[in-house]
Amino acid sequence: MESTMMDFPLTVATIMRYGTTIFGDKEVVTCAGDEPARRRSYAAVGERAARLANALRSLGVDGDQRVGTFMWNNAEHLEAYLAIPSMGAVLHTLNLRLSPEQVGYIATHAGDYAVIVDASLIPLFAKILPHAETIRHVIVSDGADAGADARESACAALAAAGVTVHSYEELLAAGPAAFDWPDLDERSAAAMCYTSGTTGLPKGVAYSHRSTYLHSIAVCTPNGLGTSERDRIMPIVPQFHANAWGLPYAAMMAGADLVMPDRFMTPAAIVRLVETERVTLGAGVPTIWQGVLAHLRASGGDISSLRTLVCGGSALPEGVMRAYQDEYGLTMTHAWGMTELSPIGSVAREPNGVTGEAVWPYRASQGRLVCGVEGRLSGDGGELLPSDGKAVAVLPG
Repeated sequence: MESTMMDFPLTVATIMRYGTTIFGDKEVVTCAGDEPARRRSYAAVGERAARLANALRSLGVDGDQRVGTFMWNNAEHLEAYLAIPSMGAVLHTLNLRLSPEQVGYIATHAGDYAVIVDASLIPLFAKILPHAETIRHVIVSDGADAGADARESACAALAAAGVTVHSYEELLAAGPAAFDWPDLDERSAAAMCYTSGTTGLPKGVAYSHRSTYLHSIAVCTPNGLGTSERDRIMPIVPQFHANAWGLPYAAMMAGADLVMPDRFMTPAAIVRLVETERVTLGAGVPTIWQGVLAHLRASGGDISSLRTLVCGGSALPEGVMRAYQDEYGLTMTHAWGMTELSPIGSVAREPNGVTGEAVWPYRASQGRLVCGVEGRLSGDGGELLPSDGKAVAVLPG
């Protein structure tokens, strides 16, 4: 017997369609340093994503070509997150923290056909191009509206390297505000990330539309991060690190506002952004939150809007969690994941009813696996070990 329920593919386009219509009045806020923050509604993001898809199609992106991004966390990067997978191409975020040789190898190995580059990163990207054999088009985004002179200078520097250079805003202005989004196989690749945390050369991971959709649902559940339309989410974790832990997609699914730091990621700038934009959930690695804690202690700041700070990437010292709890009444959320997992795998919270000092062994652990992720412990001979908090898995080799 077959179900009578509606059946549709779980794709990024589905998330985009939902977020930019049902929550079209929600906004993505991009920090602009000392200037007023740039604001864009989700409805406007959806229209600009359509314009970007039309622009990429005009450049020859007509299949599952890889389109790279070399950008900060901002509204334009969010538009690329939506447009590229939804048109059937593959989003490939390039890590600007790696060496030019490594990034060039990654872009070539992935077969990147075009790359969207933030104008502030042009000098760095110019060093990568000699090592990137497959790139044919570079699209320069001056998200802060750097002006014609700066744009022309940046374009000239890249054109000298032998690629065709375009202005992001000019491409969008020339394209239609609607796009015929194709019906995609939910198991096809939506995005690629390369992990540098391995031996040898970086390894690539391809996320499917399905995995991205299901991961977004897991993040929105109370046992995940509990995101909802009441949230204003600030991903400090870069969009080139495991797709910012999937938070841009989860935010759009939940109808939560996004507050993007762009390149302004000092502790002072982060605290100011929390204060002015009333952020409810921030996400970053331990060094970020340790730096913010030191700034708060030295200079003060209002972080009362926060309901939690999510920390991952490496183990967060219990002392830091205790300091935020004792000094600011803020419970941090310890999470674990991998690039290969879409990426959140587990979230640490104490069981219901556990209070006082008894909460800390739970909060400092790697927590429980989120729904959709299964795990097991294997012994030396491959036998299953008990999940009792004492057994230790034996790694092969």
